[in-house]
Amino acid sequence: MSSKKEQHSDAARNMWETTNDDYEKFRPAHDEAGVRVLLEHLGLVDNVNHKNGTPPADDVIRNNGATPTYDVLEVGAGTGKCTRVIKDILGENARIVVLDPVSGMLQQLKAMVPGVDVLVGFCESIPLPDNSVKAVVSSQSFHFYANESALREIHRVLIPGGKFGINFTADDEDSPLIHEVLELIREYKYPECPDHFVNPLLDTSWKNCFDAAPLFTPLEEHLFPWENQQTLPDAESVVKLFMTYSAIAREPDVRKECAERMLELLTTDPAIKQNGNPLEIPRMSALYCDLWSLVEASPLCSAAAVI
Repeated sequence: MSSKKEQHSDAARNMWETTNDDYEKFRPAHDEAGVRVLLEHLGLVDNVNHKNGTPPADDVIRNNGATPTYDVLEVGAGTGKCTRVIKDILGENARIVVLDPVSGMLQQLKAMVPGVDVLVGFCESIPLPDNSVKAVVSSQSFHFYANESALREIHRVLIPGGKFGINFTADDEDSPLIHEVLELIREYKYPECPDHFVNPLLDTSWKNCFDAAPLFTPLEEHLFPWENQQTLPDAESVVKLFMTYSAIAREPDVRKECAERMLELLTTDPAIKQNGNPLEIPRMSALYCDLWSLVEASPLCSAAAVI
């Protein structure tokens, strides 16, 4: 990871420590239809016993038989926007563990999604044993750790034949609101910020790490609009939503200027003004799944804190 990207990652984590309330309030839960497709491709929906209220069979065990394998590890879980949907689909008995470097966001996750194991740490150093999860999910976060070290760690913790799936929420720039707001964000994004931090469909350079570390079968893309689009009641709420985007993790005066210009845009542009109506935030689900693990990867040192 470049020093510029490391600096921005630090800035984004600091921003989310102080804005995790807005993140939780204004970022929507992930679209259930898209998450279900992802989990089906990962082979989890039919293989996790959640219908009859009995615990699932511990068909794969680790640590000398003491602890069952997790059904799913979600990396970069944030406040659990995707975690809660995964749990709803797989049921209360699903064995879920989540990882994120921002402790404040994980405190929100623990409050909103009880019954999952929570780890503070980085994807490049996952604090789990080898062969300890059936599937790994990255939802709206892979651009932060699209590197060979992270892929090797994901490969290490997967059971033989386990799968890795990526879910990106892509704002639909065919919408005048989305297009104008994202163009403004591009003016204020941090120096050298790749555009996939703003829209992962327009800049796919994040995929290059899979060529550098050929540990999985080729990416398969599935793209479709959200079944239930988010609406917000007013322009102020829209501003708070977009000010949680990592691309504008900048100095306070820069963020303030961006927020002020965004509010002016949303309240004066004739193509966007709500005229008393809720504002829709149209999105697409971009899924990259069926990533079977291939060759044996060299294990890396793992360290993180459990909260």
